Amino acid sequence: MKKNTKIIIASAAGIAVLGAAALALVLTQPTADDTSSSVTSESDIVIFDYDADDISTLTIKNESGEYTINRLGKEKWGIDSIPEALANISSYSSAMGKAGDLSAKQIVEENASDISKYGFDDPTAEFSMTFKDDKYEDVTCSVGIKFEGENAWYVKTDKSNTVYLVSNGGVSFVMQDVLDYVNTSTLVASYDSENDVVNRVRIERKDLEKDMVFDKLPEETEKEFASTYVAYELSSHNGVLADDELDQDAIYGLFGISASDVFAVTPTDEQKKQTGLDDPYCTVTMVSNEDTVNKLSIGSAVYSVEKNEETGEEVKTITGYYGMISGVDAIYVFSPGVLPWMTVTPESVLYKLFLTPYIYYLDAVKLYDSNRTEYEIKIIGDASESSFTYNGTEIDSARFKTFYQYLLSAYAEKIYNEELTDENKFIAGFTYDHRDEGKESDVVEFYSSDSDRTCIITVNGDVRYKVRQVYATRLLDNLDALLNGGEIKTDF
Repeated sequence: MKKNTKIIIASAAGIAVLGAAALALVLTQPTADDTSSSVTSESDIVIFDYDADDISTLTIKNESGEYTINRLGKEKWGIDSIPEALANISSYSSAMGKAGDLSAKQIVEENASDISKYGFDDPTAEFSMTFKDDKYEDVTCSVGIKFEGENAWYVKTDKSNTVYLVSNGGVSFVMQDVLDYVNTSTLVASYDSENDVVNRVRIERKDLEKDMVFDKLPEETEKEFASTYVAYELSSHNGVLADDELDQDAIYGLFGISASDVFAVTPTDEQKKQTGLDDPYCTVTMVSNEDTVNKLSIGSAVYSVEKNEETGEEVKTITGYYGMISGVDAIYVFSPGVLPWMTVTPESVLYKLFLTPYIYYLDAVKLYDSNRTEYEIKIIGDASESSFTYNGTEIDSARFKTFYQYLLSAYAEKIYNEELTDENKFIAGFTYDHRDEGKESDVVEFYSSDSDRTCIITVNGDVRYKVRQVYATRLLDNLDALLNGGEIKTDF
């Protein structure tokens, strides 16, 4: 079948006089003495007027192939090759409604003697209808070529040679591929903030050194970070905290996910291999509520190819990725914008201010120099009235609070999970002693790194982060300034 063929039927002289635009109008509008043609409004020209529920079968044939939509019951239809669970029910209703209620923009020609000039010798598409209980005679409608000037198509039925002009919207359903009837929206139920809790998300990706695993913090732990937007930790990376302002897409992205296209239904092993889903590049597993598991497997990239007009080289652009959802037997195409797991890294979701206890939740802060000499500063009182002492001597409150702000500013610039060696020398450290008797102290230590002017941070004995080494050296300078006088610098 041909598509978008242009009609050019005129003498050379006629073309020269009329021009291309005028010629198109001559071919689609009735002449003054043509009594067999008429022009009326779209609402007046009814081609078909059938109730959709009376249609037994709707068979569509176009360049993509041939398929039949069957009536299964009242207001219920289906295609044999598409499992009911995968179907877009509204697309069936739409196709049946448009087929049964077809109207034209105008009549182009009645009793056309040469229908080939409208493309009906090799139609762009056709659809045929049969009716339940033989209520009406079977009918076939052909779609010829497109008249670009009106964004419309030439159409005729098998009952006459009357040629109509039907808007693109009226016959768009006839151009659809059978896979257009597969649902692509909300492949996983949308998130319900009142009832859904994501307990774990695991990201397996071939370019990651290790899987990323987000685990929900225990409720009591999460409350400690309520003011700092932390609800998940990367248990795969020694429990480093994930920033809630950065990890939302990775945590909740599977909820309500939609695809941009469908590649195959009930795919074969060969189709899975063709799309890279026999060995996925990335797999995302979400465990929500008590035991609900959703899994997305992501395979090969889908490209668009354009030729550079200047160089003649082909330029490939990734427009999507093939993917499969657990429990859904179909291969979809997902746009890159709905696949945050393809680019997320531990560093990109890292909560950098990893320990920020409220000052009046502490009994004391203990600091250690490079010789591990301890300096204990006790915290007395609360926000309404407080004091701070070192070796029984009270310290200026404002100066200690400035020093404490510097402690809290220790942040993770990158994740570091390698084991410490003898080459990594202790530089400084501090301990937060909590007033809550059931809560153990938090210990933060800084060790030298053999490169990149950073130091290694351990938290409660776990190697976790790296930060610029100047933080640790300035920490000791600020401690000396606090105890012996001098300027406390809060930047580093």
